[in-house]
Amino acid sequence: MRYILIILFVIFSFKSSGQKNYRIENTIWKFTQPSGYILKIDNFDKEIKIGEEYVKKLDDENYTLSNDDKILLSIVKSDSSQVNMIFASYKNNNNIKKFTLKGTAEKLAEFFKVNPKDDNPKNNVFVKISEVIIDKKKFYLISKTTNYTEHNYSYTSDYYVTEIEGKEFSIVTIYDNEIDRQKIEKSITESTFR
Repeated sequence: MRYILIILFVIFSFKSSGQKNYRIENTIWKFTQPSGYILKIDNFDKEIKIGEEYVKKLDDENYTLSNDDKILLSIVKSDSSQVNMIFASYKNNNNIKKFTLKGTAEKLAEFFKVNPKDDNPKNNVFVKISEVIIDKKKFYLISKTTNYTEHNYSYTSDYYVTEIEGKEFSIVTIYDNEIDRQKIEKSITESTFR
């Protein structure tokens, strides 16, 4: 009997080991990372500062920088370094208050169309906005595909954004192949909020 209990415990522990809970104010986001992906420990302050400096260079008085970003997770495919990753965070909702959720998604889409096309005019950038429902919550999905024509390479960045308890919650994904797109998308669309 004791062995059966131990086996059941191990099975249930293994099955739920990929699922983690993250708090967004009083809401719990339950997320299961895709198989073959690992939690990445990194210096997020450096990446945040780079992003803030880039936005400041745009000199867009309509876009308000957040000073209270909360990083929830960064997950990467174990054999990747720059692509096939998931990044989730939340911050104040000043932009949603100013532009509405849809307006914020539209502003982000405009922003994404600019870079990296400015770096090389031969790059093709395609951006589209759609609505996605995840566990009864409406998200806007800004999907950006960048084709580096000179290198015969492309990748896609998906930016999911919604408002949860007065916070702008976002999930950013980057992938460069269909298998990883499916894994990443499934892990996000099957996540829950309680």
